[in-house]
Amino acid sequence: MKKEITFFSAFSIAAGAMISSGLFVLPGIAYALTGPSVIIAYLLAAFLMIPTIFAKSELSTAMPKAGGTYFYINRILGTPVGFVAGIANWFSIASKSAFALIGIGTFVLLFNPHVSELQIRFIASGVTLVFTAVNLMSTKHSGRLQGWLVVFLLFILGLFMLAGYPSVDTGQFSFFFRKGYASFFAATGMVFISFGGITKIADMAEEIKDCARNVPKAMLYAFFVVSFIYIAVVTIVVGVLPHQSLMTTLTPVSDAARLFLGTPGMLLTALAAILAFITTANAGIMSAARSPLAMSRDKLLPPSISLISRRFDTPYVSVLFTGGFILTTILLLHIEDLVKLASGLILLLYIFDNLSLVIIRYSGIRNYRPAFKAPLFPALQILAMTAYLWLIIKMGPKTIVMILTFLFLSVLAYLVFARKTVHNQSALVLLAERMMDRSLSGNSVRALEKELLGILQDRDDIIEDRFDKLIKKSLVTDLEPGMTKEGFFAFLSKKLSPLLNLSEEEIVHQFHLREASSSTNIVPGVAIPHIIIPGNGKFEIFLARSRSGLFWEEGAPPVHAVFVLLGTADERNYHLRALMAVAQLLQDNEFLKQWNKAEDAEDLRSTVLLMPRKRD
Repeated sequence: MKKEITFFSAFSIAAGAMISSGLFVLPGIAYALTGPSVIIAYLLAAFLMIPTIFAKSELSTAMPKAGGTYFYINRILGTPVGFVAGIANWFSIASKSAFALIGIGTFVLLFNPHVSELQIRFIASGVTLVFTAVNLMSTKHSGRLQGWLVVFLLFILGLFMLAGYPSVDTGQFSFFFRKGYASFFAATGMVFISFGGITKIADMAEEIKDCARNVPKAMLYAFFVVSFIYIAVVTIVVGVLPHQSLMTTLTPVSDAARLFLGTPGMLLTALAAILAFITTANAGIMSAARSPLAMSRDKLLPPSISLISRRFDTPYVSVLFTGGFILTTILLLHIEDLVKLASGLILLLYIFDNLSLVIIRYSGIRNYRPAFKAPLFPALQILAMTAYLWLIIKMGPKTIVMILTFLFLSVLAYLVFARKTVHNQSALVLLAERMMDRSLSGNSVRALEKELLGILQDRDDIIEDRFDKLIKKSLVTDLEPGMTKEGFFAFLSKKLSPLLNLSEEEIVHQFHLREASSSTNIVPGVAIPHIIIPGNGKFEIFLARSRSGLFWEEGAPPVHAVFVLLGTADERNYHLRALMAVAQLLQDNEFLKQWNKAEDAEDLRSTVLLMPRKRD
């Protein structure tokens, strides 16, 4: 898909998806449960999000594809789990977008108390149609609109914090844990979902410019900015509103603003709340539509869902499908129960995210090269997964039954519609194979490794040239320890003789003649021997690595990387181009480090293919 989303738009999508009912409605409900310690509940919830943010940041830079959550769970945990995750991801984001739009009604009532529930649903439906249309016409314009809405929203919240800080009464914070620690942890579970929107941009990574840098950057910036806003605004609300008022209000921020900014402040923050709900809905339509798109690409859903508009470069069928679901939910369904189910599914997806990170790190799969490497502490991932499971349990029996029913129906749908679809083997299977038999080469996941290579080339905007194509079909080998230059030439001649129609002796002689004129060990640790071969229009490359170091000439450091260039006389011009390509590789200080760290021949090949250089 077209890369049209800038860093600012990505940041706006993540931040706008976070700031919603979790800030403008939930503080009063959570305060009634735990008292002033609701401030620490938000802080603890933010802390519990960190492992998942790191996991998603790493996984989405290694596999920046549409429907990111579905895509990497599918490739790591396997297609059955990926199918369920894709449906859960789409359903949870779309349901929460519907809830955000219905939430507008709470604040519309501040402007006009006589608005009916039916009118509120019609207003929400109208906004849904508008944002569905915007997403149909342009992802770029939708991202820009999101950006302007978020800027205005942050501006209003900034005014609220600056004006509200002097009015805070520290006496309001007495009896901090007034309802005990059990109620405090229950409130933490309640407000935790306020941070869920932060990870939505992982589903849109394929469309983000310079995604290797901008996805984790946007996600982390949005997380820290919005976490600060949450804690600061909730602190002001608790420090300003009387206890009884805060226990019962559904508009705590607007009620607090009324006390120190008057009616204009109340109306301004109510407008901010409406903007927050709208930005959440817009981000939801954008990101939710990418899950069915990715599943359709994998033939788990009808192929028509993955169709891209030729005029607008948008996944129009998937957007219409998502917008239609949100519209139906708003007009016909009981949305509160759906949102509880969506919250539970999001927590379940967070468990899958952290499990995926641990498995992919230890699977040994080639071409897993995230641009952002998260600090991995398995104990922390296990603690986070345990916390998420505990929060699901705390949501109550009714929600648990709904989650189990949803999972059962998803598995049934997989068995009926997608079970016979052939897919790559997962990283989980590779890890299991290696745990049972370390000698296994992992051939079962070769197709997945090839797919990852293509994803990384797309991520880094690498357009293959002739040198890349030669590397893809070249012979690549790891040399035995202790080999000399003469031993290498003898080894090389045995490999090349059948391919070049030359005797082994003639090949060795040619290499020695070239070395006699001048050494091809032109860079410390690297040699580029080359000879002219008979025929026309032929050029070949042979790659070799010596982990222990290949003795090349007296007084020189051992050689670890050998690029052998073989070309006919009429390919002299390309010979120079190939030398230039190798020289560019060697200019990168990371090349030899990555070369020496490569696990095997295929990893060596990928190292060359993925290194940045100017391509013809």
